[in-house]
Amino acid sequence: MTRRQLVIKNLLRNRRRTILTFLSIATSITLLTAFCAVYRFFDNPPMPAEWRLVLTVAARTSLLLRLPLSYGERIARLPGVTAVSPVNMVDSLYGAHDDYMFALASDPATFFKIYPDWHLPEEQLAAYTREKTAALAGRVNALKYGWKLGDRIHLRSPGYNVELDLTLRGIYTGQDESLLAVHWDYLNDLEGRPDKPGAFMVRARTEEDVPRLMQAIDNQFRNGEIETSTQPMGQWVLNFLSMLGNVKLIVLSISAAMVFAVLLVVANTMGMSIRERTAELAILRVLGFRPKQLLGLLAAEALTVSLAGALLGCLLAGGAFALVKGYRIGGAFDVNIQVDAISAGVILVVAIGIGLSSTLLPAYRASRMSIADALRFVG
Repeated sequence: MTRRQLVIKNLLRNRRRTILTFLSIATSITLLTAFCAVYRFFDNPPMPAEWRLVLTVAARTSLLLRLPLSYGERIARLPGVTAVSPVNMVDSLYGAHDDYMFALASDPATFFKIYPDWHLPEEQLAAYTREKTAALAGRVNALKYGWKLGDRIHLRSPGYNVELDLTLRGIYTGQDESLLAVHWDYLNDLEGRPDKPGAFMVRARTEEDVPRLMQAIDNQFRNGEIETSTQPMGQWVLNFLSMLGNVKLIVLSISAAMVFAVLLVVANTMGMSIRERTAELAILRVLGFRPKQLLGLLAAEALTVSLAGALLGCLLAGGAFALVKGYRIGGAFDVNIQVDAISAGVILVVAIGIGLSSTLLPAYRASRMSIADALRFVG
């Protein structure tokens, strides 16, 4: 019998214990892989290419503080600016079940110059632009709710304390198809014309203009009514996500606790298995096996279970992320989490560490015990 066959035979001896250990590792590794991939996502999230020329201008002290509308006119006069639009993300409830969605309030005359990723027929864009109460729906939302051109849409916004009565004039396609676009002027009218957008979106002429514009805009309002913070669109999204708290620290803490819990479970199971086989290991030594060979056999058994569980865990986590692909954080940020090579490498190291650390100490003790004591050992 080869050593590989001996390892397999020992694993199949107590099938229930092996299966339960395998499933416990797979379940824990699934969660650990998910946490690791989420950590990688928040550490370096993928950004759409068109965001490289898009800047966001918001209040420096808080994203909740709104800017004077006159700031937009002053920004538009800066060299290197091709378009400026006031924007508000309107939290909205729709339908009898209060389905939550975000409505993006912007200036239709300039928004499509800033963010050209949205595509729709020219006649739909023209109809949306000329009618203040018109709305554009992403294809995802239109299919979800069965909306057709000309449908009336009623939204309630708890945050803005307004109700929007809209007419659907266009259905767009693009990278983000989960939003509803409305006129900023219409939202401003419903609020009593405070003339204060939440932020401005600015499109730079070239990538070389971006750093210069960031500095010029903030310098312009350094001593203004409200100081501004101008950032690339990608960085603004990251700052928005940071409002959720220190997500990366939370994920890292949970991952560490998960590894420790898995290690305890596997160490207890493998230690119990080795103690039950102490007499058998003594017989193998009588037959000529050396202690380091026995140590290798026991480590191989633990590594087989842990690596198989890690493989299944990675596959399950990858499948789960594939199911949520296309969802949006806040209606705007694509959830495209993947189990990349770095995440898989971390999981591989963790699986090897779990297998070896849970086995080496009890296996070393059993393999170094005198043959006479091992034969008398009853656990």
